[in-house]
Amino acid sequence: MSSFINGTLEIVKNICFPITCCNCGNFVDSEGLCSDCWKHIKWISDPKCKICGTPFEIDLDAICPNCLRKRPHFDKAIAAFKYDDFSRSMILKFKHWDTTYIAEKLGHWMYGACAKDMADADIIVPVPIHFLKRLKRQYNQSELLGMELQKLSGIPYEPRILKKIKRTDPQEGLSRERRLRNVRGSFGVDENYVPLVDGKSVILVDDVLTTGSTANECSRVLKKHNAAKVIVVTVARVDQ
Repeated sequence: MSSFINGTLEIVKNICFPITCCNCGNFVDSEGLCSDCWKHIKWISDPKCKICGTPFEIDLDAICPNCLRKRPHFDKAIAAFKYDDFSRSMILKFKHWDTTYIAEKLGHWMYGACAKDMADADIIVPVPIHFLKRLKRQYNQSELLGMELQKLSGIPYEPRILKKIKRTDPQEGLSRERRLRNVRGSFGVDENYVPLVDGKSVILVDDVLTTGSTANECSRVLKKHNAAKVIVVTVARVDQ
């Protein structure tokens, strides 16, 4: 009887609250992407730069020219898939359209990409946004992703370590040099939480890695407060 009731409730739930594709919104049988969108997502795997995660077209176990020229403050960056014209709509929907339910699936994909590298991590820290932006948006997408990674990994999650201390212009559309100048000095570590950073391996969570300027500045601040290691984990990254 109980299995019949559970089955009936599941049918009613699917009728009243149908599952839709995270990207296009079409109905699907299970949570995630429909078969058409799945084919268009460009998942990232080896070979790629050992530091920033830039995909290589040929099989290289190496570091990319950008990281060789100027090594970033973070130790490694990992993304689930490429940020392109197709995946952009899903990321923007999650970031600006209040579709926070997508965070659960995005978190699963992120964890699938970074699980091995999270094995020895001590704490998960999201990239913060300015409080005025948070008032307008009502949520920080990086915090939602960090919470999902905490659920899957069991690693402590602390959103109060990093803080945005200076309001900056939107990074979209800025050159690499202007992005770097834009975020310089805009992040800090809350003095009450410095002991949580000292000597620890940190998972820094954001939605997209573009030039890496935001992740690099956050990592610089964390390393300044004696973080032993910083691994950046994002949903997507721009293929530079």
